[in-house]
Amino acid sequence: MPLIISVPHGGNDDPASIPDRTCPGITSAIDIRTIEMANGIDSICKVDYGFQPYLVISYLKRTKLDQNRDLPEATCSNSTIAGIWNNYHLSIDTFITKINAKYPLALFIDLHGHGHTKERLELGYLLTGNELRNPANINPVSASVFNLLQLNPLLQVNQLLTGAHAFGTLMANNNFPAVPSQQDVAPLVTDLYFDGGYNTQRYCAAAYPKVFGWQIESNYTGVRNNQANRVNFAKAFLQSIMQFYTTNTSMDPATFGR
Repeated sequence: MPLIISVPHGGNDDPASIPDRTCPGITSAIDIRTIEMANGIDSICKVDYGFQPYLVISYLKRTKLDQNRDLPEATCSNSTIAGIWNNYHLSIDTFITKINAKYPLALFIDLHGHGHTKERLELGYLLTGNELRNPANINPVSASVFNLLQLNPLLQVNQLLTGAHAFGTLMANNNFPAVPSQQDVAPLVTDLYFDGGYNTQRYCAAAYPKVFGWQIESNYTGVRNNQANRVNFAKAFLQSIMQFYTTNTSMDPATFGR
């Protein structure tokens, strides 16, 4: 299917042969259970729909390598692990090429976990909280869904953020609150909010005109904290993604995998 799920921060491998990153200003927290989330989506998609997404997963601890940063910060300039970083991104590029050979668009999801107080999904479309609070002033070119808008001129950017068939709205309808969505259009000024990182910036840019997507920062309780919740999330995610494809793109999920 035309979906890539990237999981850059869920790894726990901690080899002594790779020194810990020590450059200033880095973040090294692990996004707990995000690998299990992605594998759950993959397994349930195969059982329920008969096809699977492409997964790209980093198993190294973030103290060793950060696959959601550019190379110098990702490795703290340790050239001996540059090849690992390159292989991760080469895998994404390879899957994009495969999808684009068969489908008009690839959907790229960068899957993360947050520890913020509000228990909701934070969807990062490369738009700040302030931009979401002022939707009339949003520049569509800045959004990570701009390539989809280019191929579907009947769509408006706000439809994809907070419309009835926006991904966040569909997830909220499936009992997984999300921001932005029709139910929760923007974070408050006082809210912490992740709006998207390096991977989303890289793969949803003009250099990849047949790719669109967003970052998902998932809350822990109710989503990642146990197997039952991860299964429920996976089912809701897949239902929402299939509806999103049907409503907002020219692609029909009934044809995926053929």
